[in-house]
Amino acid sequence: MAEADSERRLLILYGSQTGYAKDTAYRISRQAWRRHFAVSVQSMDQADKWSVFTAIHPVIFVCSTTGQGEEPDNMRKFWRFLLRKSIPHDALSGLSFAVFGLGDSSYQKFNFPAKRLYRRLQQLGGTPIVGRGDGDDQHYLGLDGALDPWLQQLWAALLDRYPLPKPIVPDSVAPDPSCDIEFANGNDDDAVLNANQALLAAGTHLARLVSSDRMTAADHFQDVRHFRFELEDPDDAPSWSPGDCAVLRPENLASDVDAFLEQMHWTDRADRPLEISPRSDSIIPEWIPRRTTLRWLCTAYFDIMAVPRRSFFEMLYYFSSSADEKERLYDFTTSEGQDELQTYCMRPRRTILEVLDDLPSSRVPLDYIFDVFPEIAERSFSISSASAATPGQVELTVAI
Repeated sequence: MAEADSERRLLILYGSQTGYAKDTAYRISRQAWRRHFAVSVQSMDQADKWSVFTAIHPVIFVCSTTGQGEEPDNMRKFWRFLLRKSIPHDALSGLSFAVFGLGDSSYQKFNFPAKRLYRRLQQLGGTPIVGRGDGDDQHYLGLDGALDPWLQQLWAALLDRYPLPKPIVPDSVAPDPSCDIEFANGNDDDAVLNANQALLAAGTHLARLVSSDRMTAADHFQDVRHFRFELEDPDDAPSWSPGDCAVLRPENLASDVDAFLEQMHWTDRADRPLEISPRSDSIIPEWIPRRTTLRWLCTAYFDIMAVPRRSFFEMLYYFSSSADEKERLYDFTTSEGQDELQTYCMRPRRTILEVLDDLPSSRVPLDYIFDVFPEIAERSFSISSASAATPGQVELTVAI
């Protein structure tokens, strides 16, 4: 990305459970870049807390809601820190901030994390740049129904404080990629081995599915399954009780991966080792190996079966060679085109794989794959067994 004035800096912090808040944070960062701000994006728990307390530049918070009005996992440490009674009441007197929440108004505790965060920042002396934004899944345009007008207010307020040094970068110019990707010398086995080892580096435990038994009658409308997993290293496993959560990281089916690789014209390179060189403030998680293969990334990391969000179409627009497709993609990125996007994609739950099938002239350069395709979201399930009774085995009861 182009260099920005050192005085024009923004810190964007997100709390995200399923990826929507993270996606929104990076969408805001792209808009900030177009307005010549230098931007840093992190989860709240990743951020240095003192960088917030001593911030002389604005901080934008984006947080979703999980469970019954609870904070996402990757902002809980930050939130607990803010609640400390030892923090002086004027500790954030130098902070200018904005808060946007993502939630669903059909729930009683709609956007509680964002509301509490906004109030707490004010209690500690922070000054809001604009009023709190409340994204609502129930809006006929989804979260964008509140996000678009809130962003207009935010940029108006920030540009009043930090006038543009030069014209806004037009939407026709693509932002720089988050990484550089090159095919490496070496054998495929080494790359795949490193990729498998990366899963353990994230503090996870490898397990093998040993049974999947249906608990409801074959003619019952609901398929409820009893799953049993055996841990590969039970001696290293934590203890758990019924009701605790097991977090699983799914993978894409091999047939879907093959179809995706063929769509992207990557089949002949799918198993060649490649090297990933992240740029500064990269969106690539640390557990992703820097030497791997396209097939592994498309199997274990990229959610090619996700329903694409608006940001997907914003980025895909830059890489279409068809004028008709570019026009259609651009319409999907505008405020006026959100109803059409809901009809085409959101309501029928059309997947990325299906969208790419509809857009044969839109293909993503390798360097941009982490900017375009979302990460597979982890799934949390209540454990229906106790480690004291079945050591080394985790049992789940799941309605399919």
